[in-house]
Amino acid sequence: MKIEIKNKIDLDGQIELIHEEHDVVVTEKNDWLYLIYQNDDAEKVVIKCQNQEMIMTRFGQPNTIMRFVNGAYALASIPTPMGLQQLVTLTKSFDRSENSLRVTYDLLPNEEANQVFASYTLQISWS
Repeated sequence: MKIEIKNKIDLDGQIELIHEEHDVVVTEKNDWLYLIYQNDDAEKVVIKCQNQEMIMTRFGQPNTIMRFVNGAYALASIPTPMGLQQLVTLTKSFDRSENSLRVTYDLLPNEEANQVFASYTLQISWS
């Protein structure tokens, strides 16, 4: 199977588009769907999702862990040039169908922040 990932990033009005395709292993366990693949940096990536929640883990040095819960804040642990940062995602929409997932979210420094780092539209499909 193949996974296709499209990510539109809006950073203060500057738009960046990311497109990736990889071989993927798809499994289901205990009401969770798992999408497992290797990215272009040969790092294992696991996307674990249910109907209103997703956890994306990239096994690198250090690991990246991002959680998305529809309509809610969730923690994200993201490596940056300043070291591992504990940030927050605010998921604005979460739409899952049989072979696709679309998540729109903001990345913030914390739940009380008035300004976002960036806004994202993430589309994942597999077949």
